[in-house]
Amino acid sequence: MTVPAASRVLDVIEAFARHRRPMTVSSLARVLNLPASSCHGLVKTLEERGYLLHLKEEGGYYFSKGLELHAASIAGYSPLPSWVLPALEAVRDAAEETTLLAKLAGHSAVYVEVLESAQSVAYIAQRGDLRPLYASAAGKALLGGMPAAQRERLLAGLPLQKRNRHTLRTHEALARDLAHSARRGWYMTRGEFLPGVTALATPITLNDELHAVVVAGPSVRVGRQLARLANLVVGFVGRERLR
Repeated sequence: MTVPAASRVLDVIEAFARHRRPMTVSSLARVLNLPASSCHGLVKTLEERGYLLHLKEEGGYYFSKGLELHAASIAGYSPLPSWVLPALEAVRDAAEETTLLAKLAGHSAVYVEVLESAQSVAYIAQRGDLRPLYASAAGKALLGGMPAAQRERLLAGLPLQKRNRHTLRTHEALARDLAHSARRGWYMTRGEFLPGVTALATPITLNDELHAVVVAGPSVRVGRQLARLANLVVGFVGRERLR
């Protein structure tokens, strides 16, 4: 069973996609073959929700950036398996630190899920935030988890910009760090991107795409429990292997 109201909203989107110009309510009504009163209600609803803008100089309505941003957000992230979010929540609750999921975005790691700690002082981030591959735990885990040939291609064109005195500045130092981290099974940064923040991460493949599970928080707190937090992020990957 279809819902007429939903179909009409999709008709409005498709009409603007075809004509690619501002339209008045009356001109849109003609395009959609709708009564002007019905079209007026659709337009006003979309305007109130921030999807349509009234362009007074052009004398009509056109879609705002809101729809584009939502579409880009949807297109940018693949649906995750149903077990992932509950498992991330369990890690966050056990760690009592912010827990994140990241994936590769060009020469950066992008956070696709962020579950903030309830602590009054905590690592704060948002979905869509980018972090450098060479100066973040997420980025290092992604580098470590990808095939060697892909990693070498990425690093060959990756300038290591200094973020602070803790940032790794040479490809040789980064290679040693990645090799050591691969042997122990998890990756870490101590203030290399943000001073005072320590993060641990490990790579995991979800829906055939490489991701990184990250736990991050104030260095003074995280540094006292590295082994326990490392077990939590490594244990997350173990859950996937049991499926």
